[in-house]
Amino acid sequence: MIKRKSSWPDWNLPAPLKRPSLRDDLIYPTWFEGTWDVVNSIVGEDREESINHTAKFFVDSSNRITADREYNTNSYAVNSKEKEFLFVKNDPNSPNRQFAKLTDDRYLETKIIGRLQEKVNEDIFLTDELILEILHSQNLSRVSQVETLTEFGKCYLEDENNFNICAEQFQAIYNEPGQNLKLVPIRTQKFKLVLSKVQD
Repeated sequence: MIKRKSSWPDWNLPAPLKRPSLRDDLIYPTWFEGTWDVVNSIVGEDREESINHTAKFFVDSSNRITADREYNTNSYAVNSKEKEFLFVKNDPNSPNRQFAKLTDDRYLETKIIGRLQEKVNEDIFLTDELILEILHSQNLSRVSQVETLTEFGKCYLEDENNFNICAEQFQAIYNEPGQNLKLVPIRTQKFKLVLSKVQD
């Protein structure tokens, strides 16, 4: 994934990602556990825009750290300027699918179709996910693909027990699959994130 990161924004599909099974989820290091205040900033825009929201990571039934995807997506949507989002729900049968109800009788179906994760060391963790997005409306459906690679790292404050999580996020948006053997992005974006632990 380091090589994939260094080649951004010159990405293309197919990407070297593994297709997750129905029940596979993204597993995080133990230091993600808890609730975090997140500042998410777009990099490189003429006018920098930041979104402040909250993210939760919890211990699942298999004693692994996973994201509260439904909560996190709802928090991001509510606090962004995308006021077309009404609510987001997980697919109860798979952590890799979500359904978002939008205004004007539309909804957005998202499905993770590719994933890699890598623990570089005790302080750095990388993820790469490819999401298939299907926007349904009364008249048509529009399909696109979004790849997001994120490098997370501990940003120490006073000592090793007191840290934020800092992240760089690289994103590419592609047209629907099947149009060409090799797809290049129609748009790319870069973000910086800072997660600050919410104290109990």
